[in-house]
Amino acid sequence: MRDRRHDWLYERQKQPIKQYLLERFAGQLAEEVAAWPPADLEWESEALRRRWQAGAEQRPCGLVIRYALELARLDLRREWDEIDRRMQGEADGWWRTPEEKAAGQLLVKLLTERCLWLKEEASGAHLTRDDLCGALELVEQRLFKVT
Repeated sequence: MRDRRHDWLYERQKQPIKQYLLERFAGQLAEEVAAWPPADLEWESEALRRRWQAGAEQRPCGLVIRYALELARLDLRREWDEIDRRMQGEADGWWRTPEEKAAGQLLVKLLTERCLWLKEEASGAHLTRDDLCGALELVEQRLFKVT
């Protein structure tokens, strides 16, 4: 008689490793943002600690996170002129207080650095910056249950 305990493994659909990697990464990154502030937050200098400490003290609201995700995607696409335009024109509408602004800037930096870290560490997966932007969209879906 055949052992059928592991038949479910054979019936699973194949998933490309790149997509699997990005989904797992997005899940972990969403958990890290949801559990703000990050446990491994280290300051490169005392000046940076003073600049962003207020943003690391409490979890930012949804608008702050959404705008930070948008800016991080622009940063990964190297659209710096668009970032400058948005920061000058509409950032105050999304980040109203100095604490929200500090949290938003810290989030953009954290999200971008985590994505670039993944690109470097998983060099065999040949991740592109567009792939990383897709991962940030998955983070937004997980955090806000966007369909």
